[in-house]
Amino acid sequence: MTIRTVHQVINKTGTVIGEFMDIKLAKDLDNRTDVLYFIADLIESAGIDETTAEKVADVMLEDSTRKQLLNQLKSVKDLPSISSET
Repeated sequence: MTIRTVHQVINKTGTVIGEFMDIKLAKDLDNRTDVLYFIADLIESAGIDETTAEKVADVMLEDSTRKQLLNQLKSVKDLPSISSET
C-alpha cells in the first residue's frame, strides 16, 4: 500500500493550475500566482481589462523578463514631493 500526498495550487476561480509532490514547488507557484494577481490588479486599476492585465503581469513575471524588470525598478528613485520643495 502506498500513501501519496499531492499539493494542488488553485487559482482565484477555483481551477487547479498545478499539482506537485514537492510542497516547495507548490508554494513557489502559489506565490508566483499571488504576485501575478497583485500586478494584474494594479494594471486593472488603471482601466485595463482583466484579461489583458493578467497577460501583461504574466510577461512581467517570465524568467527572462523578471530580472531585467527588477533591475530597472531598482534604478528608479522617488521623486521629491511638492510639499517638501516649498
